[in-house]
Amino acid sequence: MSIEQEPSRNMTADECEELADALLEAAAALPPGPKKQETSKLADGYRSLAQMKRLVLRKVN
Repeated sequence: MSIEQEPSRNMTADECEELADALLEAAAALPPGPKKQETSKLADGYRSLAQMKRLVLRKVN
């Protein structure tokens, strides 16, 4: 049995920002606890990624 991998896809800075917003919204709906903390931390990571992507784009262009 083989597992097919989806082709990898790079996200734009805007897509990272949108995902961060959606994750923060999802975290807000969760009760306090580890799942809420994980979701908030993931949102912070995607927001940081969006900022880094924008920084790289400014330096390259």
